[in-house]
Amino acid sequence: MTDWPAPETVRLKDIDLAVYRMGSKDWRSAGKPPVFFLHGFPELAYSWRSQMKALSAAGYPVFAPDLRGYGASGKPEGRENYTMEKLTGDVRGLLDHYGIEKAVLVGHDWGALLLWSLPFYMPGRALGYAGLNVPLMPHYPVDPITLFRQRFGEDMYIVRFQEEGACEPLLEADVLNTFRFFMRKPAPTSRRPDEVPFSEKSLDLLTLLQKGADHWGGEALMSDADLAPYVTAYTAGGFTAPIHWYRNMAANWQDQKQFLDADGLLPKVPEPCLMITAEMDRACPPTLADGMEKRVSGPYTRLDLMGCGHWSQQERADDVNRALLDWLATI
Repeated sequence: MTDWPAPETVRLKDIDLAVYRMGSKDWRSAGKPPVFFLHGFPELAYSWRSQMKALSAAGYPVFAPDLRGYGASGKPEGRENYTMEKLTGDVRGLLDHYGIEKAVLVGHDWGALLLWSLPFYMPGRALGYAGLNVPLMPHYPVDPITLFRQRFGEDMYIVRFQEEGACEPLLEADVLNTFRFFMRKPAPTSRRPDEVPFSEKSLDLLTLLQKGADHWGGEALMSDADLAPYVTAYTAGGFTAPIHWYRNMAANWQDQKQFLDADGLLPKVPEPCLMITAEMDRACPPTLADGMEKRVSGPYTRLDLMGCGHWSQQERADDVNRALLDWLATI
């Protein structure tokens, strides 16, 4: 994308973050609220290029950071530097840096997990929340790693990610091949997640990567040229820091208990919320969002993208752009 901007470097108290901006630099006079985009794994701010272009063209000042551990941003050593407290603190720090009291926040994949934690760690700083693929989830009675291990076994990729240094060599051996594997979309003949027998739902992605392209299923989402920004970033920075986000899932679950009421429930989110699901997302099927309306007290909108896979903002950019613009007009 030839018009993708160079990043600004924002120095926070313990990290430098690369922030990409489009639209009016003077956000106060733009007439429309600032919008922040939070990317997932294994991605970059670049994943939001289509949304950044569409919303800035509509008059919104837009911001997309390479999140902590990713791309051109800092990558401190140690999993303890990637807790939800740290991640949400980065978002707060960016808002403070730009003098923004409240913004619209949009997240996909891990960016959505971060997004749906912000109402609790950073209350009162959002005009609205829009999540892609990953919904606002209840606080479960046991931590997510235990749940994944019980349901999917030791080979499930998030379970395998817990051991530092075990998975990185597999992902870093051929970074272009790794991204050819990850960045795929459903084929016309692909089965919906609810049609796949449980015996095939191991989510052992690392073994599947090693088996080679003949076993991957689906179709390539991007050309090698489109994958180049990811390959360049992860060749330079590696996968350890991004995977540290996964290595804090149990600790984050424990830390989230501070927000629970006497019944073990999180407070309902009072701001307007948009949830965009993807029918063909095997890791995050739309059923995960069933019941989310009960966890929101403000206006709630849900859109199901039929036939769409996990990388929704890139696979169905026009649909996502339209949904965001329509929703923003209502809030």
